[in-house]
Amino acid sequence: MSLVTAPGKIRLYGNHAILIMTEGNLHQAVCITDDAMPAGEGDVMQGLLQCLHVYEGIADRKFSDGELAYDGRVWITSSDIKPH
Repeated sequence: MSLVTAPGKIRLYGNHAILIMTEGNLHQAVCITDDAMPAGEGDVMQGLLQCLHVYEGIADRKFSDGELAYDGRVWITSSDIKPH
């Protein structure tokens, strides 16, 4: 089983996004920083939905590896999108 975004649980806050992801009965908050948001012109939410499988994969890996931040959330940054 893996983390997937709960239907209707994507919110934009300023320059970042918060997703509520689920795995069975578990609910996990995932934050996507502004530097990891989809680039380009147009609707930010549409771009986010088009890239959702990428974000879900990153969040699932980080959660499985125990990479939770001080606030208990999984944070996705540009370094997760474009590894060095």
